[in-house]
Amino acid sequence: MAFYDAAGTPYTAYDAQNDRDARAKMFAYSGGDPTVPAIVVNGSYVQSGWGSPPQG
Repeated sequence: MAFYDAAGTPYTAYDAQNDRDARAKMFAYSGGDPTVPAIVVNGSYVQSGWGSPPQG
C-alpha cells in the first residue's frame, strides 16, 4: 500500500485473510490464486503479487 500512498493513487484495501466475502471475491478475480495482493482496476483483474515476475 505504501507504493500507492507514495504515488497518491487512491485505492481500497480488503482483508482477504479475515473476511470470507473479500476472500471469495479475490479468488473469483484471480482464478483461485491465493497470492496477495490481488490487483483489480475498475473491476478488471490485473495480477496477483508485486513486481515482474509478480511475487507475493
